[in-house]
Amino acid sequence: MNNNETSKLIKASAYLRYSDKKQDSNNSLEIQKSRIQVLVERENLHITNWRVDKATSAFRNNISKREGIQLILEDIANGAEAICFYEESRITRSITDFYNEIYITIKQQYPHVKFFSTQGDGEWNPDDPIVQAKLVFAAEESEVKSDRATDAQMNLLTREQPKRPGSRTPAGYVMENGVLHPNEDAIVVELIYYLASWGHSHNIIAQFLNQCAITTEKITFWNSSTIGYILSNRVYTGDLAWNVRTSYEISKPKPDKDIELLKNVHSPIINPTISHLVKQINDLKNHYGTMSTPFYLRSIIKCKSCDAYLIAKDQSPQGKPGAYRIYKCSECNNNVPLLPVHEVVLNDLLKKWNNQFNTISTSSRKQLKQWSTKLKKTKDRIKQQRKLTLLNEKMLASDITNSTLLSEAFHTAKQHLEEELTYISETMEEIDLLLNSDYLIVTLKEMLNHSFKDFSDTELRVFILLFFDEVKINFEKNNEIQISYRLSPFVSLENSTG
Repeated sequence: MNNNETSKLIKASAYLRYSDKKQDSNNSLEIQKSRIQVLVERENLHITNWRVDKATSAFRNNISKREGIQLILEDIANGAEAICFYEESRITRSITDFYNEIYITIKQQYPHVKFFSTQGDGEWNPDDPIVQAKLVFAAEESEVKSDRATDAQMNLLTREQPKRPGSRTPAGYVMENGVLHPNEDAIVVELIYYLASWGHSHNIIAQFLNQCAITTEKITFWNSSTIGYILSNRVYTGDLAWNVRTSYEISKPKPDKDIELLKNVHSPIINPTISHLVKQINDLKNHYGTMSTPFYLRSIIKCKSCDAYLIAKDQSPQGKPGAYRIYKCSECNNNVPLLPVHEVVLNDLLKKWNNQFNTISTSSRKQLKQWSTKLKKTKDRIKQQRKLTLLNEKMLASDITNSTLLSEAFHTAKQHLEEELTYISETMEEIDLLLNSDYLIVTLKEMLNHSFKDFSDTELRVFILLFFDEVKINFEKNNEIQISYRLSPFVSLENSTG
């Protein structure tokens, strides 16, 4: 075909799509393409670009966000005069999204642009009853497929021995007959959790793994998002979480109470204690900010006279970073250099740690048991409140029927009590897991062989937040320092149990 003949043809952009990676090796695209080639000859079109959305569900993925569709829109803006496609189910599984978001948008801006389908002669018309029927059938077929998939997933999840429905196998596991088993990469996952439990950021962990050339079967390069995914995945504690995202289009996780969670489905990689410590670090970061700071006493060191927390300040002149770091009282303006304070604190810590290790490990278990007992009493009290609420609801049934406000009040009260009971039960279960784990004792013993002076700022910050309740400095007595130690490192449980 010569240039003159080509110039007489309508410039068109062709759209191809298939929805499942299982179709990667079949002829889906080739079939669509061959039929479009026939359409091209019939309607005097010239394809300038082939746009493809591979393994893209038309039901789950918003049409305007598909890469292939976005490229089609760019082609139209750059002079394409037509869009052609195989048939309605290739462009949408919804009845209205393609029409509202693509067809109308293009027609409003470029009214000359035409749409063509291989399933009919002439220009594609969304107002044609046959076309509308095809869109309805495509939507119904997609709903049926979705329901079948959901039913199949639930069948696997609700068996006596639950199986993991088809999905990506997490790093550190191999899947055999629907059940996950730890493999040789599990040690990498353990390392990631260990580093995170000491406060290291996702980015720092990723950099460390890359520098050490540590890889897994599926991960050869690490980034912060990969680390974050691993640290937030409940699979590593032996549980199976399902439907964790807000929607197919939005990856934001659902609240914990709305997630389908099956516990103890497969062998865990991560010990309950380290899992708890990682979650606790996130709480500490939300409360205190980054753990990577040379001011590792910030927010816990106070002026004894003023009872005010000292402010961390770096007054170093330009070119001398860290030369004049101080802790300063905002009330009395007294201040003290960072290094002498840290020296006293670390020396006290070394002395107490060597002498009181057994006391710390024993007191941690004792405190866990006390919290569990306290929670049980609270749970019994809330159960009584729930029983009384249900009784009052029964007695006031007729009034509740005639009062929207009263009905809402009872609904809110019952919902609140149920949420409290769920939270307490989960916390008690977590305490039981911690009591049955020897991870803390093993870790504390291991630390006896190391000097705290060898710890990084991040690790010291974390350790002090876990084991120090408060540090007070008496400026009137030659900067005398007093340290109050915690009985256990489970700060988040201590805060939540009061």
